[in-house]
Amino acid sequence: MLIGNGLNAMVSHGAKATSPPPGSPMPSKLLRHDPCPACGSKDNLAVYDDGHSHCFGCGHQIQPAKDKPVQPIQPLPPPLSPLIEFTSIKGLAKRGITETTAKHFGYGIAQHRGQSVQVAEYRNQQGNVCAQHIRDKDKRFQWLGDTSNIQLWGQHLWRQGIGGGAQLFVVITEGEIDAMSVSQVQGNKFPVVSLPNGAQSAKKYLAANQQWLSQFNRIVLCFDSDEPGTKAATDALTILPLGKAAICHLPRKDANEMLVNGEGDLLRDLLWKATPSRPDGIVNASEMWEELIKPQAGAACAYPWPDLNRMTRGFRKGEMVTLCAGSGIGKSSICREWAHHFLRNGMKVGYIALEESIKRTMQGLVGIELNKPIHLDPTLATKEEMRDSFDNLFGSGRCYLYDHFGSMDPEHLINKIRYLADGEGADVVILDHLTIVVSGLTELDERRAIDVTCTRLRQVVEQSGIGIVLVSHLKRPEGRGHEEGQQTSLGHLRGSHAIAQLSDMVIGAERNQQGEISERNELQLRVLKNRFSGETGTCDKLLYDSVTGRLTVPMSRYFGM
Repeated sequence: MLIGNGLNAMVSHGAKATSPPPGSPMPSKLLRHDPCPACGSKDNLAVYDDGHSHCFGCGHQIQPAKDKPVQPIQPLPPPLSPLIEFTSIKGLAKRGITETTAKHFGYGIAQHRGQSVQVAEYRNQQGNVCAQHIRDKDKRFQWLGDTSNIQLWGQHLWRQGIGGGAQLFVVITEGEIDAMSVSQVQGNKFPVVSLPNGAQSAKKYLAANQQWLSQFNRIVLCFDSDEPGTKAATDALTILPLGKAAICHLPRKDANEMLVNGEGDLLRDLLWKATPSRPDGIVNASEMWEELIKPQAGAACAYPWPDLNRMTRGFRKGEMVTLCAGSGIGKSSICREWAHHFLRNGMKVGYIALEESIKRTMQGLVGIELNKPIHLDPTLATKEEMRDSFDNLFGSGRCYLYDHFGSMDPEHLINKIRYLADGEGADVVILDHLTIVVSGLTELDERRAIDVTCTRLRQVVEQSGIGIVLVSHLKRPEGRGHEEGQQTSLGHLRGSHAIAQLSDMVIGAERNQQGEISERNELQLRVLKNRFSGETGTCDKLLYDSVTGRLTVPMSRYFGM
């Protein structure tokens, strides 16, 4: 799946699940995917032959009534387009929402399928209305329009305060009614936004809009006080800026219930007294017995080459692996081989290649699947063969590409990797390469910029548990250069000692581009740092096969020849 040119263009749907989560009734057979009556998704509701259904988008479940025959679920019609027009904007008397508040948020009334409905308009990242969340009299919800790139609801109202020092406090609620309730008790003077799809959408949409949220000094989560709301708020703390996020604990079910019961002053007081969570990491060793005996996480995936896999004990999530080599040695070829191998072994992969187009990246990955270098000659495979390989590799929705070329703000890069980790559940992100990320910075020298970027990447690894493969260039050594087969060393890493210090694994690649043909096609791997097992030194010698376009271990390696 393609990641667009900007953080929130990366919002996309993964492959549909075919079984319910732990604790759900075990079906004997999946019948079909239907639209969800709760969130309005087109086909997230999995329907099973025992009558129960589960939405893998919002978590909504339908259980068959006891002693009653199972009734087939009638699919809802697809969302209408264009969006419907308001007939009026007025207060919601039963909810205690005034007309002033409804007009402030643009929460309107409209006619939809012959009945009066409440409508919340959502905007995309460019600030244009693109979707509507509809609520009918029976509290059923439906989406109209395009929800692929939406802001938090109400976010557009507060942009004018960012940077001016006036908007230092933002509250996030589960739904639009609660957002208006919180805003109203504060005189509609302070930023309040809502999640698009309730508590279960918290991590996805907070990660997608993190750049906007990070500009506030305090972020208060005012979710429902039930179990799903409490859990979602706790989980959300892991992706929000440390020291800024706080949870507001309510004595009633939600903010609107407090407003209706005349407890607006208490609600406002609880919001402003919510204390930011500041985990300091200090623990008493006497309480850590269970941590000591907890089974250690194994490798998420083996590497494709035997000696490298033996020395490293495989690729693990929660580690930062740096691949280094001179210019033109084959770093990108190695990255594509790893990405293909990870995908074929069921991992979710984010691929950020800043010196090639997404077309070139896909050509490389599909070419590996085909064992044909189609980037050199597209006629080596038929269109049907390429389509089959494309579907085999990308059809599951486990690959995310970033459509960007050249340098970029390191903070934007970090936000995108955080989104891939927290919003899409990626197992590994491959970043090719580090030097170009900081090449456009003018306020810092290269060494300092690499220091800062590596530190931030390491924080993402520690906080999210994602694995990162980082490509780094080498500085030119004295005497023979790396393009002539010079041995790699940690001391050759370009720009900063932080790369070697913060990486769990550093792997060098060596090739003599100026030697005989046999030498030019041989690529030697060398483990320079191995925090896991301590084993270092030369490992696999790979051979580039010009017929297949692949890097492989020669057959003689397997037969001891």
